Amino acid sequence: MERRIQALGVALGLLLLGGCAKTQRIPRPEGPAPTAQSLALAQQRRLAAVSTLSLRGHAEISWRDHDSAHFDDGDFDLVARPSNALSLRVSKLGERILWIGGGDGEWWTVFPKERPSRAILRPWESSPDSSERASGPTDSLAAIAAPMRLFEALGLAPIAESEVTAISWDETRGSWRFDLKGRRIFARGESLLCVASEWVDEVGEVRATCELSEFLWPSGDREPGSRQLEVQPLVATRVTFAAWEGTRRKRDGGPDAELKLAAESPTFGADRVRPQLFRWSDVEKALRPEIVEDQTK
Repeated sequence: MERRIQALGVALGLLLLGGCAKTQRIPRPEGPAPTAQSLALAQQRRLAAVSTLSLRGHAEISWRDHDSAHFDDGDFDLVARPSNALSLRVSKLGERILWIGGGDGEWWTVFPKERPSRAILRPWESSPDSSERASGPTDSLAAIAAPMRLFEALGLAPIAESEVTAISWDETRGSWRFDLKGRRIFARGESLLCVASEWVDEVGEVRATCELSEFLWPSGDREPGSRQLEVQPLVATRVTFAAWEGTRRKRDGGPDAELKLAAESPTFGADRVRPQLFRWSDVEKALRPEIVEDQTK
């Protein structure tokens, strides 16, 4: 009987601890809040320090449709030249699963495993979202993980001061929240390191998120001209994109699609940059998709 009471006490204690963890709030730090100018300058410093970036590791893709939930995984390879050229390839046993890339003013998503295989080509500045039902199982996720959005989520995209409409402290993330048109950026510390992003609809409901964690300093040589001594940038090695399709939003429950990247140590990647990775004509020749939805015309 005594042991049962002890066990019950331990279980109750763990339950209480779990409940406290869920409601934990991180108080606002003392001192003045950062400004829109400080965020813009922080982004500029990171951009100057990271002329190329390479990440490799394991990727997990999950999505659901009208019938059931689906899952696939494989190795990913990301090579980027912030903030106008990027290639994110996911493969399994040598077979391509997904390719998101961009350069020369356009970006693409290729679904090599679909039957027939399919590609979508878009102008670089286009901002597709998940407000309409996706035509393929991972379309909405691919749209959210577009190159320009991935750069922004990693803190490697320029931000104009005029874009910031509000600044507040987020107690759940323990970071500063910067509101911009259609999105929110969460940044931490004096360097305003980006730790998360949210994309919202016209009434402020979250339709997509990106969470960043386990930051490391990149290794390898930087390209000439980068500000090597002044700035030592941190890069997230755990990246999780989540998207809600159609009229569903985050408040409605779990996401319709997720892309999780678990990277090894990041490198500056100058030796891995190949121009053909960022040219649609070369990507099309390599993968030969049977259907190309060209939205650039």
